[in-house]
Amino acid sequence: MAIDIAALVARILLAALFLEAGVSGLFDMEAVAGYFSGLGLPFAYALSLAVPVFETAGALCLLLGLAMRPAALVLALFAVSAAFIGHYGQGVGDPVLALMHRQAFMKDIAVAGGLVALAALGPGRFALMPRRPQEPD
Repeated sequence: MAIDIAALVARILLAALFLEAGVSGLFDMEAVAGYFSGLGLPFAYALSLAVPVFETAGALCLLLGLAMRPAALVLALFAVSAAFIGHYGQGVGDPVLALMHRQAFMKDIAVAGGLVALAALGPGRFALMPRRPQEPD
């Protein structure tokens, strides 16, 4: 039972991060497109729609425990990509900005680690697609 509760708490906390980012991005696509343009990403406006939709859908999968393992792994890859694309080497010349980007980089890496652990653990019993009984190791 404790593992099922831990899986639920992990799903809620990780989903909250992506749900907030996704929903706020959908309501301010111009800011997202501007950020992506500033990073030099092509198709910034298309990405400003695709990324928040992806984040929101992934968050809902985590939250509901629906296709949670593949969603967690894809979100982990996304978090690592976001860390390198959005934060690695950013803020050069401004110590405060550089610190913020280093912290955001490490946060994204840590989130990816949590998502990989959650994928290994499974959604627990409190999910729309609860984990299947596993054979002993």
